Amino acid sequence: MTLDDLTLPDSLVWTDEFNFNQMAQEAERSLTGGLLVQEGAKLFGRPITLSENWLDRATLDALVTKEGLATTPMTLVLADGREFAVIFDRTRGPAIEATPVHRLAMAANVPTWKYQVTLRLLTVEPPPEPEV
Repeated sequence: MTLDDLTLPDSLVWTDEFNFNQMAQEAERSLTGGLLVQEGAKLFGRPITLSENWLDRATLDALVTKEGLATTPMTLVLADGREFAVIFDRTRGPAIEATPVHRLAMAANVPTWKYQVTLRLLTVEPPPEPEV
């Protein structure tokens, strides 16, 4: 699994893969009391929450650096080969949550130290292909 140039463990789980409506829907009452329903397919904006695995401190540091940059679409390639254009999703809390697996004061400087991580991403329109 990769997020742009970062390699992530293939065992990260997309925990909210099926908690999403593919259609947007609005309903309101008309002046006569009738129900007016409008629907349309959602093109982008699907949440992708990856968690239930550990990342090492070096990978976590690289993710945090990337999260601190201006929002530009990144390419997420899942372990099964599916590809999505994504940005960090800051609307549902922190885009990256990390907790050390073992809490030791000196662990902060060890690149191999493990953290339980949750990444919150959001699908967006892919950037246009560069013209040749």
